[in-house]
This record gives sequence, C-alpha cells and structure tokens, in this order.
Amino acid sequence: MLRQRRRLYSTTASQAPPPPPPSAAARLTNRRLISLIGNDAPKFMQGIITNNVRPDSTSGFYAAFLTAQGKVLHDSFIYPTSGSSWHQQQATNSEEPGYLVEVDADQADILLKHLKRHKLRSKFKLRLVEDGELSVWSSWTDERWTAHGQPQSTFNDDGTITLTDCRAPGMGQRLVLPDSEVASALEGVEEAPLSAYTIRRYLRGVAEGQKEMPRDESLPMNCNIDIMGGIDFKKGCYVGQELTIRTHHTGVVRRRILPVTLYDQSAEVPERLEYDPSSSIDSSNLGGNDIRRDDKRKRSTGKFLAGIGNIGLGMCRLEQMTDLKISSEPSTYKPEDQFFVQDADGTEVGLKAFVPDWLRGNIREPKIQKRVE
Repeated sequence: MLRQRRRLYSTTASQAPPPPPPSAAARLTNRRLISLIGNDAPKFMQGIITNNVRPDSTSGFYAAFLTAQGKVLHDSFIYPTSGSSWHQQQATNSEEPGYLVEVDADQADILLKHLKRHKLRSKFKLRLVEDGELSVWSSWTDERWTAHGQPQSTFNDDGTITLTDCRAPGMGQRLVLPDSEVASALEGVEEAPLSAYTIRRYLRGVAEGQKEMPRDESLPMNCNIDIMGGIDFKKGCYVGQELTIRTHHTGVVRRRILPVTLYDQSAEVPERLEYDPSSSIDSSNLGGNDIRRDDKRKRSTGKFLAGIGNIGLGMCRLEQMTDLKISSEPSTYKPEDQFFVQDADGTEVGLKAFVPDWLRGNIREPKIQKRVE
C-alpha cells in the first residue's frame, strides 16, 4: 500500500521574498559590534579567537570564539580600527590598537560577558556599540569575483572600515558605517532587504549566527570555519585550541554544513540548487528537525538548521548524503538515495544536499595506508 504524504506549503506564495538583485547592499540588522581599544587588545584577542591577530596589520578577518572543549561559541568578523575615522573619535590616544568584533545580535551581550570574564587585568576598554552608532552592511555584485579563504580588507580614503567577505566566492564586501555616512558610502547602490543577503548565503552554503551554528553542539570544522579561512592552525595557544588542532591533524570530519533544497516529494528530485520564490514550500518551521533517509528504517542522516522558502542549510553526514569520501570506511551513499525532513505534525518534504565547488575542493580525501607485504 502506498504511504500517503501530506504536502508542506505556505498558504500564499507571495510570502516568499524575491530573489536577490545582482548588485545591491543590505543592512545586517542581525549583527552587532563590540569595541576593544587599548594596548593589550591584540594580545587579548590572540589568546581567545581561532585566527591569528597581527598587531601591525589593518586587515580584518573571519574567526570564531570556542569553548574550552573546542566547540563553537560565536562566529565573528574582526575589524582592526586603528587609522579609521571612528577610532580617532573613540580612542584617547590614536596610536592605541583597537578592534570591532562583529557577532550575532542576539548573542552580543553573552559574548560581552565572555570577554569580560577573560579580560582580567588586561589594559583596554571594552563596550557594546550602541544601536544607531555603527551598522554593518553587506555589498555585492555578480560582476566581481571574490576569492575566499584569504583576508582582504582595507580602509577607504575616507577612513571607512571595509572587509572582503572571504568565506565563500561571491560573498562581496562588508562595511561598518555610521548612519551619517551610509548615503555617501552606498551612493548609487540599490538597498536590498536582509532576506536577500540570507538567500545569497544559503545558496553558497555559508552559515552564520547562533541559529545556524548552535552553541556547544559543533566543532568549527563541522561549520566549515576551517575552510572559510577562520582558523590559523599554526598560531599559538588559544581557548579551545587543543581539540581543534587534534581533529585537524588526526580526526575525520564526518558532518559539515551544506546548502540544501526542499521539494515536493511528488515531483522530481531537483538537479540544481536554485531559489524559487514561487515555491509553495515554507521551511521556516523546520529548523532543528532531523533529516532522514527515505527508506524503511528512516534513520537520521543530519539536521535541518534554517531556511527561506525552498532553500536552506543542513548539518549533513557527508558519506551518507553526498558522494564525498572522507574516511577509509565504505560509503553508504547511492545517487538514487532520497531524504526528507518533517515538522512536528509529521508533514514530510523532500530534501537534497549539494556540495559547492569551493567546499568540495577543500575537503581532504582520506589517506589509505598500503599494507607492506
């Protein structure tokens, strides 16, 4: 007897946001900034984040804060501020080093407490930047190719703080702007909603914030922070380093965040990852639910993290949901395998994971040791 499947759909297709424009800028209202200014700021940051802090560099970078057990606390962008117009207004001595730490807005107070707990007697000023004082923007254009994995940031001639988002190709630029400078800095650029930026992230498989990187649940490698240039494996000691280094050199990363598409199970399995604003699928209530193989056993193969319309992100077991080979053990994946996710009411919707080229090219194949006869 055929198993009946209910369809998961929104009542009105118009609820889905439009696709992102080719070139635009979006204000990231889901992000906040924390300011550190003082002589001990570089040394303090060096001991608490995953990337390398170079006191004499004005280049910003992507990094993460970890627990002592090596699990992800917060993903972050770090912006050196020395030389910027904002730093000159804030610092008692313009020669003092300073940083802006960008973090998930809902977690800003929690990160601030984390920094205060480790600050001890370090000499620097620490505070949460108020709403309306500075804002974070993402600006992109499809005509400009953006490399990933390498820090690329500068100060503009007017002292504006900018940073090339190197997490994945085509992520564009990040800008930190006071409200008084937004109009001039983004002159002639179309303003897009936050959803446009989020859709672009999902299509590239880039997770961000506590909702998509649940606290204490994942190693930085599970969240692709290593591949996105957020970890310097050659730097000295920092909080959570031991397990991070050991996993990098000797462990196997079996789970990673991948972009996924959702589809009606009565239709064909999608061959391409595309955002469809006309899709009737609504993924907003599926966050945190298990991804399961569509067979008799229905075993869990991952977890759906977040989505907009028919696309989203999933924490996926690589050798069960993709053709990637990451260990010497036999893979259970077959091209004809199908997967699904269901909501609290048992409503099922098909799901397919994709491996972006930038991610595939940076996942190491296992080293098979040959037996000596």
